[in-house]
Amino acid sequence: MTTADASPPVFGVHHTAYRCRDAEETRAFYEDKLGFPMTLALEIEEEPSTGNPLKYLHIFFDIGSHKADEPNYIAFFELPDTPADETTFAQKWGFDLHLALRVNGHEDLAAWKTRLRENGIPVKGPIDHGICSSIYFSDPNGYVLEFAAENEAERAVLAQESSEARTNLAKWNAWKAAR
Repeated sequence: MTTADASPPVFGVHHTAYRCRDAEETRAFYEDKLGFPMTLALEIEEEPSTGNPLKYLHIFFDIGSHKADEPNYIAFFELPDTPADETTFAQKWGFDLHLALRVNGHEDLAAWKTRLRENGIPVKGPIDHGICSSIYFSDPNGYVLEFAAENEAERAVLAQESSEARTNLAKWNAWKAAR
């Protein structure tokens, strides 16, 4: 039995959270330009793990489920009294920190590209990754977002890659050790 076999079930992502420069700017981007409804705006007065005073606003956008009992959020928090330094939003590569969201197919991917461009948002792609095709764009904080549409052969390729995952990791580790 592996550790994974003994784990209770997980049902997907509830939310992923990032710091934002300005809550209203972030709301306008996600709600007005992308169409993800803001569902929560929580004013919080203390740091959750320590209880130390810390005033911030935590905002949540529904990115897919549209069901109150099955949340699927992207969330942000603004800390106006704790300014971000120059590294808070910095990324060395465009893929350092990104969120990929699945779309229904290539027609929807093309529709998203059109919508983004109509809203003045620069878009890269679509890029064919073999298992999926994606478009990339950035939010006002500099975070990279990806919309991904499955390619026809994705399931077969993923099944093959899944069976080779441990072998590929071992090859990678051997390559790194030999450098």
